Amino acid sequence: MPVYLAVPLALLVSALGALALAALGAVALNSLLEKLHGPGDLGDAVLAFFFAAPSVSVPAFVSCFSILINWHHATSWRAPTVAFALGASLVWVWARDFGGIGFAWYVPGTVAWLLSCWSLQRNVSTHTEHVIEA
Repeated sequence: MPVYLAVPLALLVSALGALALAALGAVALNSLLEKLHGPGDLGDAVLAFFFAAPSVSVPAFVSCFSILINWHHATSWRAPTVAFALGASLVWVWARDFGGIGFAWYVPGTVAWLLSCWSLQRNVSTHTEHVIEA
C-alpha cells in the first residue's frame, strides 16, 4: 500500500478506535459511578463525558496511530508526536466549547506519547545513504 494512502487510512482507523474506546470508557465509568452512588445523576455523566472520554481517547489515538504507521514502514518519534499534537489539539478545541476543564486529561496522552517515542526510537536504524563518510 502506498504511503499517501496508508497514512490517512491509519489516521481514520486510529480516530475510530479512539472514539470507540472513549465511549467504552465513559460508559464503564458511568456505570461504575451508578453502582457506587445509586441512580446516575448529571455530575456522574459530566465526569464521564469530560474527563474519562478525553483521558482514554488521546492515548488510544496516539498508540493506535503509532502502531499502524510502524506496521506499514519503519518510523521514528515523528509519528506519535504528530498524533499527540493532533489529538490534544482536537480535545482542547472540543473542551473549549464547553468552558474548558484543565489539563488533567492530557497526562495519559503525554505518557502514551513518551512511551511510543521511546519504543520507536529504539527500533530505528540509520540508513547508510544518510551517513556522512570521512
